[in-house]
Amino acid sequence: MNATLQGISLKDRLMSEYELQRTALLLNNPLLERFREGAAKSFGEKGFPSRKDEEYRYLQFNEILHSDLSAPFALNIDSKAKTQLDYSLIDESAPLIVISNGFFNAELSNLQSLPEGCAITSLATAVKQNDKHAIAVLGTLAKPAKDVFVALNSALFMDGVFIYIPKGIVLEKPIQILQHIQSEDSIFAQPRILLVAEKHTEAKIVHHNQSTRNTSRSVSNTVIEIELDEGAQVEWLSVQEEGKTTACIVSTESHVRKHANLRHISVALSGLLVRNNLNVVLDDENCEGHLYGYYHPSQDEVIDNHTLVEHRKPHCESNELYKGVVDGNGTAVFNGKVFVEKDAQKTNAFQSNKNILLSEGGSVNTKPQLEIYADDVKCSHGSSTGVLDPEQLFYLRSRGLRIEKARALLLNAYAGEVLEQIHSEDLREKLASRIEKLITF
Repeated sequence: MNATLQGISLKDRLMSEYELQRTALLLNNPLLERFREGAAKSFGEKGFPSRKDEEYRYLQFNEILHSDLSAPFALNIDSKAKTQLDYSLIDESAPLIVISNGFFNAELSNLQSLPEGCAITSLATAVKQNDKHAIAVLGTLAKPAKDVFVALNSALFMDGVFIYIPKGIVLEKPIQILQHIQSEDSIFAQPRILLVAEKHTEAKIVHHNQSTRNTSRSVSNTVIEIELDEGAQVEWLSVQEEGKTTACIVSTESHVRKHANLRHISVALSGLLVRNNLNVVLDDENCEGHLYGYYHPSQDEVIDNHTLVEHRKPHCESNELYKGVVDGNGTAVFNGKVFVEKDAQKTNAFQSNKNILLSEGGSVNTKPQLEIYADDVKCSHGSSTGVLDPEQLFYLRSRGLRIEKARALLLNAYAGEVLEQIHSEDLREKLASRIEKLITF
């Protein structure tokens, strides 16, 4: 699929932009230059996916990847950005990172409360300064050959955020990333986020995607790489509120070492199209990966979650629970796979996907999968799609509640199973309030 404008496809325009800016970032580093060239070649060979591609068969990109999209070359944002941003999930006493149109926005960020030794900086700055921790991991987890959007980001990204947490540091406050698009033009932002957590660290990350101006259809294509060393404990909360004219593609690659634990919670509430690719590799003994998600497409929105948990070594555990509510003509997709390699004996892996349809026009496509090559494991998976329980509704109405209130109570309890995984009570309450406002009757 290649959208065209005056005979020039979007793919060709982006490849031309790559040629123009290829030397702008990765200077004097042959390894990263080859990585970027390989990514561009991979994207050039594959192009954008169509419905013939199994991994993207339920998505329609024709109206989203239109040919007047352009990748920004530098931070260009007006002075109104701060007032237009939604800070309602932000803890003012905690570090704040703002990514504007794919670039680290130092003016709007606040990094004064970081513990000694921690580093949060522009990814472009870290690369140009040859930061050894950033260079060692960048591009090693998210492989361009595996996915076309990872390849596109790897070829075109100009900036993003690098977070480094040194050995033994326990962060009491969350690191907050507020990512947004603000432009009168249709832009195709390519931000990249890299987190390196060394041995026996603890951190919480809140990543909030939002669109602050909806005058044109834009796309954000984000790649996130997470490296957790031995004993690291990280909770990553992703909140997506992109509005009706912005599409959001997020590809997250996580590498988890011995005794480390990744807890990833995704709350996708709006967006013209939201696609989450979440891959977790459990690459040592006695490590854990826990994935939770709630999604709520309405009207003509599409929210698609693809997850992959790879068990490579023995004595590891993964749990996965994704729950969705589909309203109006919304579409939800869940494709989750647990892969257990031959040497990964004593694996415990559980996966569940549940969906509720609030209207006849909504649709759900779900495909939980297990692929197991070890013989001493405990693995299960399941999926269900239905409507609100009429007996529960009847019970609540018999106690004097209106139908609207009864439905709201049931749906809040339904979403609560995911939200309770969030460490912060304040964030749980704020997200529950947002979900309640989404419910239409």
